[in-house]
Amino acid sequence: MNDKVKEYYERYWQRAHPPPEADSLAPTRSRLLWRQVERVEIEVGRLLDVGTGNGRLVGEALERDIEAIGIDVADEAISRARTAVPAGTFLANDVESLPSLAAEGPFDVVAAFEVIEHLLAPRLLTEGAAAVLRPGGYLAITTPFHGGLKNVAISLLHFDHHFAIEGEHIRFFTDRALRRLLESSGFAVESIIHFGRFPPLWAGVFVWARRT
Repeated sequence: MNDKVKEYYERYWQRAHPPPEADSLAPTRSRLLWRQVERVEIEVGRLLDVGTGNGRLVGEALERDIEAIGIDVADEAISRARTAVPAGTFLANDVESLPSLAAEGPFDVVAAFEVIEHLLAPRLLTEGAAAVLRPGGYLAITTPFHGGLKNVAISLLHFDHHFAIEGEHIRFFTDRALRRLLESSGFAVESIIHFGRFPPLWAGVFVWARRT
């Protein structure tokens, strides 16, 4: 991980109120994940939460008797997660080093909520997830939704704000782009679910994909 990137996310999490801690859609993402987990035929005993932030998802997994590990690039985020979820296991680790966690696995589910849009090399996430998942395991990804009509509205009304040159998001994905990336990384996409706001201006997209 580039030191400058790590420094950026340390500052990000050292704010008094980091954006993820006030994210009104966090419960929706969790509900979508647990709904899919309940439907799969495999037993889900181990989960890896990539970009764990304050550890919320790890805590929810533990409540369901699922062994869970949360990772984050920022030491400050790991500190907050350990305080919020004392029973959880949290490791300082970046997406580029995801395959190094194979020794901690294999995992049945990898979740990466609102992570992929921050990455210079998003394939490191998808291929890293494939490396730590057992065959038939699942990857759950969420990211801001970008569809045709919404993209037109952004271009007309909020282009400079949405694509701010120093903004936190550096990648923007259509459903088609996400599917193509996942399939080329060894996954079969089983569900793509839009959520938040209303159609066609959805806030986010949830993708559920099985490692082939």
